[in-house]
Amino acid sequence: MEQTRVVPIATLQCFNVPGSLISVEELKRGHINRTYVGVWEHQGSRKRYVHQVVNHRIFQDIEGLMRNLEIVTAAIGDSIQKRGNRGGETTLRIIPARNGSSYIRDEAGEFWRTFEYIENTVAYDVCPGPEAAEQAAEILGRFQRALLAVPASSLADTIPFFHHGGRRFSTFEEVLKRDSKKRATDAAQEVGFALQRKDLSSSLALALEGGLIPSRACHNDMKLNNVLFDSSGERAVCLLDLDTCMAGTPLFDFGDLVRNTAIPCAEDEQDLSKVVVDMELYEAICRGYMREMGDSLTQREFDLLPFSPRVLAFVLGVRFLTDYLDGDGYFRIHRPKHNLERARTQFAVVEAMERSESRMSEVLRKLRGASRAA
Repeated sequence: MEQTRVVPIATLQCFNVPGSLISVEELKRGHINRTYVGVWEHQGSRKRYVHQVVNHRIFQDIEGLMRNLEIVTAAIGDSIQKRGNRGGETTLRIIPARNGSSYIRDEAGEFWRTFEYIENTVAYDVCPGPEAAEQAAEILGRFQRALLAVPASSLADTIPFFHHGGRRFSTFEEVLKRDSKKRATDAAQEVGFALQRKDLSSSLALALEGGLIPSRACHNDMKLNNVLFDSSGERAVCLLDLDTCMAGTPLFDFGDLVRNTAIPCAEDEQDLSKVVVDMELYEAICRGYMREMGDSLTQREFDLLPFSPRVLAFVLGVRFLTDYLDGDGYFRIHRPKHNLERARTQFAVVEAMERSESRMSEVLRKLRGASRAA
């Protein structure tokens, strides 16, 4: 049973929220930070706010992280204002502490921050259809386009080498060699799959480091459930979880969105016959993304777009496999061999994308051709 935590009310009252705190409840969502929703009353009206404890064991540069958030949310807000917001689009709004800081460190050493609660919205763990996929890709494209004005070097690395597949693979090889939990034999098939595709892991990172593609500010954790839709579920209005916004490549975001949206199954699906690329969802993602971001990509970035989801799936599979071999210390598991099953599923995603490679490339070529002809 999970331990009940005492919320430090005095800490929450240090934020510049008008009125009095009426109630606070933990939001059981997410695996990294601890999140609460507080109801505050001011002049007879009640309003909700999000109060969050940042996991400083994972995000060790809290000041840099919060500075990133200020830069990114300001850029997104400016972009929305310049476009003329007719669809209810918004961004996270940081509520500062009364001393002007963007966060507070309490007496227990925990780091707290507060956001406005975004009302009348829904999120999806599984994509409900092509319209939602296209909307998610559109808001990603607008997000990336707004960040073109933000120098990637101005953002702190909140998790250094987060998407560096080469480093992830090196860690995997070290854990495999050590085999401290004696699990390598049990995972022999998955280990063999990973070793055969070693070069895949570092392909995007090497393109970045070699200057073949530009370093840009991007989201770096572009899962479908990080997109908020309006209450009708028809229009994407906000991107969440901006803690990994830092230097990278738009290919990371596009690849991750395709990986977890165009494959209509869970990340730990055990029936691998269900692991296929839904081309209708994939085409919808490509349409939405290219409409907003297509003209801003270099030729090399465009060439790598259909390849990027395979890289993201492979690197995630390697991370799951590494954690299994090392005793399941990073990803939360719900049953024995859960991380091995997750790795198996992601490697099946890689195979599905290998089979669909030519079709995935053709979709993007046709979209670019049509946009240039228009």
